[in-house]
Amino acid sequence: MSKNDGYNSLWPRRIMVLISSLVLFFLTAPLVILVIQSFTNESYLSFPPPSYGVRWYGEVISSEDWQKATILSLIIAAIVTPLSLVFGTLVAFGLERGPRSGKQTLQAVMISPMVLPHIVLGLGLFKIALQFNIADSLWAFVPAHLTITIPFVIVTVGASLQTFNVTLEEAARSLGASRFWAVWYVTLPIIRPGLIAGAIFSFIISFDEFIITFFLATFQRTLPLEMFSTLMYQVKPSIAAVSALTLAVTAILTALLMFRGQVVGGGKIIK
Repeated sequence: MSKNDGYNSLWPRRIMVLISSLVLFFLTAPLVILVIQSFTNESYLSFPPPSYGVRWYGEVISSEDWQKATILSLIIAAIVTPLSLVFGTLVAFGLERGPRSGKQTLQAVMISPMVLPHIVLGLGLFKIALQFNIADSLWAFVPAHLTITIPFVIVTVGASLQTFNVTLEEAARSLGASRFWAVWYVTLPIIRPGLIAGAIFSFIISFDEFIITFFLATFQRTLPLEMFSTLMYQVKPSIAAVSALTLAVTAILTALLMFRGQVVGGGKIIK
């Protein structure tokens, strides 16, 4: 092979690296700018900031409104996460171990909230909440968030079940274990990556949900609703500080998801 052939063979790789770099820059540049702006000491947002400090982080942490909104979001996410994990895992087992007839249709229905417009879901859930007189309460927020978090658990746990060796569970049952204890002691520990992934996805989605909560809330405000309410009047640097803190929480959970080996691809869990 000549030098020219070797040189020409590098071009596709270089083009791929260039395109990947541009896409990475396009996705991360707004986030980096936002984080830098959050450390301004001024009363307005500008890039780059004239002076730096943590003034607005202190204001957000000490603000009673931001505290209440954050606590409410954490409470909802803390309730939704285990519930979605239990219900989503049961559905994933039912789809994987149940009858094959109609499986694809049933699975499509179960995960449809992932692709349906949230404004449509929000309007429908709002009508239901009004009928039962539970709007603006946890009795409305939690079931509403479950409709969009359970599908993610179904997908992640279902992917783990597809790669699970059923003979391991059958071996436990041949040694005297019941179906329940075989699943508890053998199956669930092995598919733990999918369970952890589903729990992390559920927490992030519930914590950040805005559209559906906007339809159901009247006086109570979650963190996304408080951010939206603040933006309606003026763009204060406190918004950038809150956004940076939310981004940090999401980044930490995403990093945990990756380092725990929860990358799902091609129907398999990549460890």
